[in-house]
Amino acid sequence: MKRMFEKYWWVVLAGLASGVGPVFAADRDVVDLSPIGTVVVGKAPAAAPKAQAKAAAPAAAAAGRSGKQVYESTCVACHGAGVAGAPKFGDRAAWAPRIAQGMKVLLQHATQGYKAMPPKGTCADCTLQELEAAIRYMTEHSGGQPGTAAGSAPQAAAAPASGSGQGDAAHGEKIVQGTCFACHGTGAAGAPKIGDRAAWAPRIAQGMEVLLQHATQGYKAMPPKGTCASCSEQDLRDAITYMVQKSR
Repeated sequence: MKRMFEKYWWVVLAGLASGVGPVFAADRDVVDLSPIGTVVVGKAPAAAPKAQAKAAAPAAAAAGRSGKQVYESTCVACHGAGVAGAPKFGDRAAWAPRIAQGMKVLLQHATQGYKAMPPKGTCADCTLQELEAAIRYMTEHSGGQPGTAAGSAPQAAAAPASGSGQGDAAHGEKIVQGTCFACHGTGAAGAPKIGDRAAWAPRIAQGMEVLLQHATQGYKAMPPKGTCASCSEQDLRDAITYMVQKSR
């Protein structure tokens, strides 16, 4: 460094002596003393709002739409009014047997289509996760949750409404075996078969008092009191309690 500086200094002196100023020959070593950069002390400038929004967009897209967003933009067309047999949003009785099937079955129906519903309904660009989110949103507002798509067991059907007066299941079993079993043991004439969760789920959702009214007054093909004309109201309540417990 010292030798280089001496060369540079002699060139300057020679130029001054000749009256033409410093002379820098092409074959001379020239030292560039200009700064090579700057150091800024403090916080880095904040990213522009537009750049931040652009960076956030891919993350939002990756997360997908919420169940509510998918429902309100597509599913509501049929499920909002019960069009073409679609279970209406909030209709617990209509959703109960579907919820009992579990998420795996519901997601399969939504993906592949089911009865009047085409594949993916009216949301052709929906991902599997978005369809599942939409199903969860509808079931949460219609009586329950259908488990997970991984195949976990379906949620047990709800018991008859609290405060409706449960009967004695042990006594009810005797009533059922002596009379009700003729139809409810085999599912004859449309009677929900004992142990058939899907068939019983919408009935259980109605509550004990409705079931007792049907049993007492008759309902569809079932005559008043079924085949137990001598049964008291408590006997019928006990019989219903037994069948419900065996069908949850």
